[in-house]
Amino acid sequence: MESVNNNFERDDEIDFFDLFDDLKEKWFWVVGTATLFSAVAIAYALLVTPIYKTELVIKEVNEAALLELNKPVLEEVLGVELSGNGTTLNAFMSPGQAFKNVRNTFMSAAILSDFYSFLLDQNNPDLMRLIYSERFSKSQNLKKFIELLEYRDPGKGDQDISLEVTFELSDAELSARVLNQFAEYVLQRYKQQAQNDVEMRVNTQLAQWQVDADQMRFAYQADKTRRMLTLAEAADIAASINQQKPLYNGDRVSVGSQPPLFMMGEKTLRSELSLLKQRESGSEDAYIKGLPELLQKIDVVNETQIDWQKVSFVEIDQSAVVPLSPIKPRKKLIVVLGAVVGLIAGSVFALIAAANVRRRERKKLIEERKLS
Repeated sequence: MESVNNNFERDDEIDFFDLFDDLKEKWFWVVGTATLFSAVAIAYALLVTPIYKTELVIKEVNEAALLELNKPVLEEVLGVELSGNGTTLNAFMSPGQAFKNVRNTFMSAAILSDFYSFLLDQNNPDLMRLIYSERFSKSQNLKKFIELLEYRDPGKGDQDISLEVTFELSDAELSARVLNQFAEYVLQRYKQQAQNDVEMRVNTQLAQWQVDADQMRFAYQADKTRRMLTLAEAADIAASINQQKPLYNGDRVSVGSQPPLFMMGEKTLRSELSLLKQRESGSEDAYIKGLPELLQKIDVVNETQIDWQKVSFVEIDQSAVVPLSPIKPRKKLIVVLGAVVGLIAGSVFALIAAANVRRRERKKLIEERKLS
């Protein structure tokens, strides 16, 4: 009995040569399982929906692209901006500020929602089945659509400020088309917003200048009326004392003193009064201090036109192109992993089968020895 137990203890030890012999004996388990797993992996790689990813890159423009907005004549109307290093630029919008504004527009939830509605309104059946499902609400569909977009902003650490926008879809051609449409939609919306902002600021400033001009005219008319009344009263006083000519000249007037106006003489007073009356209403702007310069400024701004076709807020450094291959699934990797997992699983099954055979043989041997 002791000899039998010793043999059992030796059988419990792992012998790698025995394992190799077991694999050779049960090779069909290894080959069969590896073949099965490989076939499943190949079927999955062929049947699963491929996902394509395309990319679009925008960069900061140079100052020449914003010259139309930064005309010196518009500086006072549109204001100034500060550059990144703290120096003041005589400009309504710097390239860096323009890029930041466009970047924020790309990431705006309202813009994304409007663009999604724009795509739905196109009623493209091929696109609709990829971005819209009747099982979900519009908000849920929008959320799933936004998840297809990704942004990568290298930030200020890089030499060139840029924004990378990627889009994933199961249709390669549609993925590139939608991303390019998105960029075009965002840039058009921002340009329209900027145009409305500029027009509003210009119109507001022109309206304020017009109010200032009207106030100057009103103040002038009040001063003119007051002066005419004063001259008429002084002329009457001079006439009552028969004072026709001035009683003094410039050499006789001491510094800081102002003689009574009637001492100018009736003739001089009525001449000035006559000249004031002869000034026609509406043609007196040249006599109002500061008004000619203000009116000229209004005329210059009114005549200044911004050619929006020449304005670019960002540069599309790379448009979205149709991807050549999907990013998911990685078919070769899936097939290789399937084969490897199949080999491992097949080896385990083969060893289990061999161990089961040995267990039966051992049990049979024990029973035979007991009978003997």
